[in-house]
Amino acid sequence: MFRKTVLKEEDFQELKENLEDLQKYVEDLIMFLPLAFCAVNPFNIILGVNQAFRDLTNYDEMEVLGNEIDFLFLEKEKTLAFKEKVARETKRITDEFILLTKDNKEIPVSLSALARRSEKGEFLGYFLTILDISETKKFQEELERKIKERTKELQEKIEELENFEKLIIGRELKMIELKEENTALKEKLAKNEKSG
Repeated sequence: MFRKTVLKEEDFQELKENLEDLQKYVEDLIMFLPLAFCAVNPFNIILGVNQAFRDLTNYDEMEVLGNEIDFLFLEKEKTLAFKEKVARETKRITDEFILLTKDNKEIPVSLSALARRSEKGEFLGYFLTILDISETKKFQEELERKIKERTKELQEKIEELENFEKLIIGRELKMIELKEENTALKEKLAKNEKSG
């Protein structure tokens, strides 16, 4: 059934060198990425991280390798649900979390994960990227604050206009009333002059 293939020593050596070159290429590419990146096994243990990850978290590589990914995030239950979803999904998933750095600084981040699967579809772990979104969050909060201020200012202007409208309508009604009184007095005066 299976044909046994015998590799010559030089073919084997060439394949080994090609594989080592490919591995080095992938490692260099991962280190080059500006996004914090880590490779995680199916048991949620960190297998590798890049320089951007170390810069963002302030952890040295040896401090995180072999640890479960959970220790990096504030929301433990949400992290568990995220990991379960990664294992089920075949497409990339994304969610927001609070990252805890080595010095206990809390940073809002966006996590993106993509499951690694064997040819048979078995879950082998996942790749995870971490994007610092603190500046985006600050901008969003500032924008929301400005919107609230502007809404309050507009509400005050609307109230001023409503009060002005009530004043104008009241004034118009009073003028109509005075005109009617004036007309009634003129008619009464005219009647008095005719009778008198």
